[in-house]
Amino acid sequence: MAMTNEEQRDIVVRGATVAVCAVAATVTLPILGELQLEKRAEADFRAEATRLASIEDGGVTVRADPMTPSLLDTPWIRTVEYTLKRDTDSSMSRYAARDRDGAALSSLVSFRPEHIKRAEKINDEAKCLSQAIYYEAGTESLSGQMAVAEVIANRVRDHRYPDSICDVVFQGATRTTGCQFTFTCDGAMNRAPRGRNWENAQKVAAHVLMDLNEERTGGATHYHATYVDPIWSAGLIKTDKIGLHIFYRFPRGAEWAQVRQNYSRKRQQVITAAADRDVNAAATSVIKTQDDVKLEKVAMDAPAPTLAPAMVSTSTRTITNGAPKFNTVRKTAEADVPVSEKIADKDEVAAYTAAQISSASGGAVAGAMN
Repeated sequence: MAMTNEEQRDIVVRGATVAVCAVAATVTLPILGELQLEKRAEADFRAEATRLASIEDGGVTVRADPMTPSLLDTPWIRTVEYTLKRDTDSSMSRYAARDRDGAALSSLVSFRPEHIKRAEKINDEAKCLSQAIYYEAGTESLSGQMAVAEVIANRVRDHRYPDSICDVVFQGATRTTGCQFTFTCDGAMNRAPRGRNWENAQKVAAHVLMDLNEERTGGATHYHATYVDPIWSAGLIKTDKIGLHIFYRFPRGAEWAQVRQNYSRKRQQVITAAADRDVNAAATSVIKTQDDVKLEKVAMDAPAPTLAPAMVSTSTRTITNGAPKFNTVRKTAEADVPVSEKIADKDEVAAYTAAQISSASGGAVAGAMN
């Protein structure tokens, strides 16, 4: 009460400033953390690529590393390294140079048409793998993208799956159900890949195709998002959780017994839950049927319709229909009404009542579908 208006205004402004700063920190800190992780992952990727690409003293240092892929130990790569070393080593004798040139020439083959087919296949496989990485894990970290690509590569090597990347990625995509990767059958490919995520996906695909990646999923051949729990996961062995995906592999040896028990237990739980839903649906149907009977009884007991619109109330909305123009002139005495007119009036009332009940039922169904 002793504070002036100006002091109170200062306190309110300071409080509002503190609140705005707190909200800004709450929103921006997680984003900054994700950006920092992404930059760190990219730096690790560049460092690893540099380590594998460096060829010191004829590639001996690189090949001596236990993590070096077998690609660097092929005769073709050795010939290239030998040639590069010769250009920087003036002490090589002419006989050694002759041997080097002979090795280089022996590795050359004449051009054949099947080389074009192989180049096209490599290009197609790189595109299929890039699409799988982009649509399945395009917004994840480098580790998450590498893990998804590794699962596809593991399936290509597994005898239970096709022998090419494109066949693995698009397996079952032509069927209504059964696609192995969701993006191939849910319409996601209608949105063309683009931007930095597409460029990163292509780089990761090239890295995996050259067999330069390090195993990180434990031989996984399956994965699913962390926010779902499919029944098939009980029939596999969980290997790891990377990013937004959980990875699984096939059981081995004695693991099959435990997996069968887990799958049977989970399947029974799914069946029980489905049965409970069916019971609830049946109970709801019975209640609706009883309501329909009551509605029909009320309609049959209602007085003769007039020229005013008829109102039929349902559980979802109100339907207004124009009433038919019946003969509504009342006779002074029941005996003055001919029998034929009584029968005609009753038939018209019954027909109108049936139409109202049918319209009400149709409205309720349409409302439920909406």
